[in-house]
Amino acid sequence: MISPMGDRQLAGLLSALAEAPDFASAASYLLERVVDLTRTKRGCMLRIDSLQDALVLVASHDLNEAPKSGPSLADLSNPLVLSALSLSAVADAPGLDTQGFGAGPWSVIPFFQPRVRGAPPILPAQQATEIASKSGIKLLALSERRLGTAPAGVILLSGTIGADGLAAATDLVSLASPVIARLASLEEALEAGERLRQQRERLTLMVDSLPDPVVITDASNDIIAQNQRAVRLLNVQEGDSSGRRRAIELNNLLFTSFLSRAVMTGRVPGSESPRELNLVDPDEGHDLLFEVLAHPLGERVGPEDAVLSVLRDVTDLRRAANELERQVLRVRLAEQKATGERDRLNLILENVADPILVTDERSNIILMNDQAEQLFETRGAEPRSRREIQAVQGNDTKVTSFISEFALLATNARRERMTLQHPATNRVFPVEVVSGKIRNDRGEPIAIVSVLHDLTKEVEVERLYEALKRLNSELEERIREATADLAEQNARLQWQSQEVERANRLKSEFLASMSHELRTPINALIGYTALLLDGVLGEINARQSDALQRGRAAAEHLLALINDILDLAKIEAGKMPLHPESVTLKEVIQEVALQVEPMVRKKTLEFRMDVADDCPVIHTDRTKVKQVLLNLLSNAVKFTNRGTVTVEARCAPGGVRIDVIDTGIGIRESDLHAIWEDFRQVDQSRTREYGGTGLGLSITRKLLDRLGGSVAVKSVYGEGSTFSVFLPLRVPMPPFDETPPISIIKP
Repeated sequence: MISPMGDRQLAGLLSALAEAPDFASAASYLLERVVDLTRTKRGCMLRIDSLQDALVLVASHDLNEAPKSGPSLADLSNPLVLSALSLSAVADAPGLDTQGFGAGPWSVIPFFQPRVRGAPPILPAQQATEIASKSGIKLLALSERRLGTAPAGVILLSGTIGADGLAAATDLVSLASPVIARLASLEEALEAGERLRQQRERLTLMVDSLPDPVVITDASNDIIAQNQRAVRLLNVQEGDSSGRRRAIELNNLLFTSFLSRAVMTGRVPGSESPRELNLVDPDEGHDLLFEVLAHPLGERVGPEDAVLSVLRDVTDLRRAANELERQVLRVRLAEQKATGERDRLNLILENVADPILVTDERSNIILMNDQAEQLFETRGAEPRSRREIQAVQGNDTKVTSFISEFALLATNARRERMTLQHPATNRVFPVEVVSGKIRNDRGEPIAIVSVLHDLTKEVEVERLYEALKRLNSELEERIREATADLAEQNARLQWQSQEVERANRLKSEFLASMSHELRTPINALIGYTALLLDGVLGEINARQSDALQRGRAAAEHLLALINDILDLAKIEAGKMPLHPESVTLKEVIQEVALQVEPMVRKKTLEFRMDVADDCPVIHTDRTKVKQVLLNLLSNAVKFTNRGTVTVEARCAPGGVRIDVIDTGIGIRESDLHAIWEDFRQVDQSRTREYGGTGLGLSITRKLLDRLGGSVAVKSVYGEGSTFSVFLPLRVPMPPFDETPPISIIKP
């Protein structure tokens, strides 16, 4: 049976812990008292190290095999970590023998610390209970959790401890935890202070070792800190002479003035560009030149608006630079004076692209440029071949003969053409040699200057000019022949066009004039067929009735074909007059709907009509509008096997828009242009399913153009088509030969 400690013993324990010289001594003392209290043989104390994020050994009692570093705080299944983070004791902690602590059983008692920045949070009780149940850990809750506490570590005890003993030990550790935590914090603060002191000494030694003055000033330009080099320039020491004191006062005045000017111009804060500062050497008395590099330190390094200034001594560098500039200037002047004449002569020779030769009175070459050396010099950077030497000798002979003859003449200049050979390429090229005599004060010739101008380009230009003249003459002749041929072809094409136009006009006039003659027999045929079918001319049997009905259908189809052809002919011949009048769209659409109603009923389609109430009355040709709508609705019914045919009328800018919508077979995108051609259907085969002349859409387009409107189409193959007609409020009178507008709208 373990008896709890009395108040006197507890007070003595806490007093001893408070008087411990360091954290390690206090931890060892507390561990011994807990071991004695629980009557266990071995034990150790592990503390949470925030840097390593793990438990580390701080004290042990008769436990030599304990590892220095414990488990990581991330391993919540470890009984040591779970006890420390949940502040809950653990009895018979499993698995510690495999972690280097030896054979158990083991009991774990946590201790805590005040909650500070960086301390790990307490693990919630529910989460700790779930982890303990999964890991087979027997977790014992503390009697209470103090506010403002955080996990600090655990005490590990070897042996079986009863519930009363474990509770007594837990209470003791709970009371001693604040003292232990304070000692640990104090020891950490002392260690941090010692590290900061050593770091400060090292930094101070480094700054004092710099050869350049380093100064830190505040917003008032007062010096806060400086190194030894700056102290020698800016601080007065005891025993300094009056001259040194005056020099230091002057330096302070110059430095303060420099900082004030920099602040006024806004260059010091954040400025990294150097500025020059003149100071006086207090020891020698001569001037010193510094480059000042200023940088703001900020509140984290020093006082607000503190500035670090580094003064780089550039006195010797500036003196050496000035001396070097003077020496360079003297050398340049000497070189310019010594080589002036030579430079002028070389400038003349080297900047002329043509070879230049200077010969004496005996025709010997005394000077030549690089271009001339390539033609007349046998010795070069590389030895010349025999062929090249022969070419050089040939060039020299020709030019020397020319110059010798010129030297004997009394004239001052001479010009002559000759051919030379380039030694390197073996190319023969024409040149023009222009020579002039240089005379002395007495008028005697002392030298002859000869310039050799390469005429290769000029000769080539002359050749090309002659060839171009011949080519130009030939081209002009061909153009004249082609022009005459084109004129003849144009005349022939113009005659053919006029003949075709005349034939087309005659055809259209013939068809228009034959309207009555073609329709009358067919109407008579249809009329007599109707009399026969009605029994007016006598009774007929079923076979005769069927034959007559077929004949009447064929005659009506032929009449529709002739009507379409005649309408097209009238439109093309200009014999389709307009009769504008006030037209109400709803009435026109209803009339057309009555005409197509038998076709709709026969194919069991649904017909819809939707005319907006605000559609205005338009001034147009009523008959032409009905024909347009009849053509579009007939096509919609013909090519729709099931579904609906819809007519919609809406207001549009400047007129009205009528949409004829069907759910028929649709039109392929590749056929959207072809459907507007005369006598053209999408299916042109002999076995096509749908009949017709292929003139309905063509006539519709031309009628709409005559009415000043337009037609557009959008279609999805297999889903249906929509033909949109636009009619202006008043029919214009445009030239009839204009091309009608057609639009294809992609779905």
